[in-house]
Amino acid sequence: MRFNISCVLLLILMPLALASCARTPAVRHPGGPRIVSTDPSATQILLQIGAGRTLVGVSPWDKPLLPPSMRNLPVVGGYLHLDEELVVQLAPTALILQQAPQRIQPGITAMARQNGIRIVNIRINTFHQLFSATRTLGGISGCRAQAAAAIKALKAKLKILAGHSPKNPPRVVYIISTRPIMVVGADNFMDQEITLAGGNNVAQRCGNGFPTITRGTLVRLNPHVLLIGKPGQPAASGPDDPRLAPWLALPVAAAGAKRVDLITWPQAQMLTLHVAHLIDRLRRLILAPADAGGAR
Repeated sequence: MRFNISCVLLLILMPLALASCARTPAVRHPGGPRIVSTDPSATQILLQIGAGRTLVGVSPWDKPLLPPSMRNLPVVGGYLHLDEELVVQLAPTALILQQAPQRIQPGITAMARQNGIRIVNIRINTFHQLFSATRTLGGISGCRAQAAAAIKALKAKLKILAGHSPKNPPRVVYIISTRPIMVVGADNFMDQEITLAGGNNVAQRCGNGFPTITRGTLVRLNPHVLLIGKPGQPAASGPDDPRLAPWLALPVAAAGAKRVDLITWPQAQMLTLHVAHLIDRLRRLILAPADAGGAR
C-alpha cells in the first residue's frame, strides 16, 4: 500500500481537535496573493522561495516550524477538520491541501467555490513532485522566478550528490514510526535521500511507500545502519539514551557496531527545497566510522 508521507506524519504526531464551523461572509482584504496552507511541506517551500508574506493561515503542524515573527498566524485546522468559517474570514486566494482528490470533503469544495477560493491540491512524495509543486506554489504566490531559481539550484546540488556514491553502500533501514514499526520503503523521497546519502535502502524489498514490518523482518534485513525517526524530539544524550536501548539489543549488524541513530531534526521527514542539506546530514551518519553511533 502506498502512503503519502505528510498524511502519515499527521496521523502519527498529533491528534486532530478542530471542528468545522458554519460559514460567514468574507471580510475584504487588500489585493495580492493570500494563501492558507494546511500542508507543512508546502508552507516551508513558500518560505524558502520568499513567499512567506502571502501566508494568512496555517495548520497546527506548521506552528513549531514557522519563524518567530510568523507564529501568530491563524490556525485553520488540518486536512480532516478544517475551520471553514475562519478560512472564509481570512479571504484567501488559494487554499493548499495535500490529499487524495476523492477524499476532499464536499463541504470544503463548496465553500471554496462559493467564496472564489482556488483549491491547490499538491502531492510532494518524490523529488519530481517537489519540483512540480514548487512551480505551482511559485505561481500562486507571485514568486515564479524565485521558484525557478530554487529548483535550478537544488537540481545542481542533487546532481553533485549523485556523483559521490560509494562502491559498496552500507545496508540501511530507516524507521519512521516505532509502534508499529513503519519503515522507508521504495519509491518515495526518503528512499531517494538514503540513496543519495550513500546508503542501500534494504527495506525497499518490503514494498513501496512506508510499509509496516515486524521485528523479525527487521532482523532478517540486518542493516549496517539503523535510523530511528523522532522528528522534533530532543537529541539523544548519547549511546546510553533509553530510546536507543530496544534497537541496540537487536541481533543486527547496526547494533553490534553501535550504528543506531535517532533522527530528531524537525523537518527530517518532510520534503522541501532544503532536502540537499538533509541528505548531507544523512551522509555523515550513514558513512560514519563504525564506532560513531548514537544521535547526531
